[in-house]
Amino acid sequence: MTVRIAVVLTLAAGLLAQAPDFTKLGPAAGQPFPPFDARDQRGNVRTLASLMGPSGLVLVFFRSADW
Repeated sequence: MTVRIAVVLTLAAGLLAQAPDFTKLGPAAGQPFPPFDARDQRGNVRTLASLMGPSGLVLVFFRSADW
């Protein structure tokens, strides 16, 4: 039992040590978002420019475990 706990703690520590610095991912607050193109749920290509409205754009990236 003690060995299993030690193994689990060692694995958890290794995963935490390799976690990326999320503050350095993506554009910084206030910086422009880089242009992109991606397919929507219907297979149509969408670009940043095609989605941008006169007041801007709010993008929400949501990753679901059931995809």
